[in-house]
Amino acid sequence: MSFLPRATVLTSNIVDNWRTLDGLHPGATTAAVVKADAYGLGAAKVARALKIAGCQTFFVAYLEEGMTLRKALGKGPRIFVLNGPARGELAAYRDAELTAVLSSELHLKLWSTAPRGTCALHVDTGMNRLGLPLAMIDTEATALRRLAPVLVMSHLACADDPKNPANLLQRRAFEAVADAFPDTPASLANSAGCYLGKGYGFDLTRPGIALYGGSTPPANVTLKTAVVLEATIISVFKGHKGSAVGYGATYLLTQDRMLATCAIGYADGLMRSGAGKLMGWVDGVACPVAGRISMDLVTLDITDGPKGIKPGAHVEFLGEHARLEAQAAACGTFGYELLTGLGPRVQRNYR
Repeated sequence: MSFLPRATVLTSNIVDNWRTLDGLHPGATTAAVVKADAYGLGAAKVARALKIAGCQTFFVAYLEEGMTLRKALGKGPRIFVLNGPARGELAAYRDAELTAVLSSELHLKLWSTAPRGTCALHVDTGMNRLGLPLAMIDTEATALRRLAPVLVMSHLACADDPKNPANLLQRRAFEAVADAFPDTPASLANSAGCYLGKGYGFDLTRPGIALYGGSTPPANVTLKTAVVLEATIISVFKGHKGSAVGYGATYLLTQDRMLATCAIGYADGLMRSGAGKLMGWVDGVACPVAGRISMDLVTLDITDGPKGIKPGAHVEFLGEHARLEAQAAACGTFGYELLTGLGPRVQRNYR
């Protein structure tokens, strides 16, 4: 028996989440963002499952990710590379049939010399991260249309706050972009943007974290768990009153407690900031983390857990009980960071 942590990736649930999000915007195409190795869950296998289900448009961040995904998916599906081309990469975009997302004037200059592949235009509507200046839509529209973009897009900065007025301001700015390219599909909505209503759907939506069970959907949208992260208990023992648990002796036992040490730590993605806040579930019962999280180990207080816990038992740190966003909040972060932080020695299994 291996003590390595295990992440069981439920590809059928990811597919169901994609279908749920697709149903929010009838008439629009629903893509899948699979950058960062599908948020740590394995881009090749996740994307293949989505392709079988009908997804034909994918987004990654880097050329290298796009080339790897093309090998996994074969010809046919569209693959957009969000960070755009660098010098020396132009032929690779053409050869791998990848779509370069152009978001700077440097990108435009590079692409004007490119062996002709396909491109998309990313326009900044208020996030100030990546994107062509909005003014270029007025001053350079004719030149930009000559590039024959297959998509115009922008990115919402505050979609996870539905009441934020920035959402409507960005939508209105993007409507002007879409109007300037009437024959080109348009895309604005990320995962949270999919929840903002029909006005944000345009022609293509780009969910990412929501595919993997993250984000905070409205009450009428139910997302399924995409990954179950489990660790093995390797030691069960009594901690005595007056002693402390873990590095720094920060967790003092005020009474005798039953403790269990699990083979998982911050090297595997269990964030150190979750000390004293994270829970591990043993047979569906929540057991709190006791003391600091180590590189390879974490200790749970199992006093109020199921009776008879022994070494070899499994502890759920993500799953049906250990919900992604709740566990992330306990670490002071969000689901993106927990998933993408899953370490390389976490065994990925697919079901």
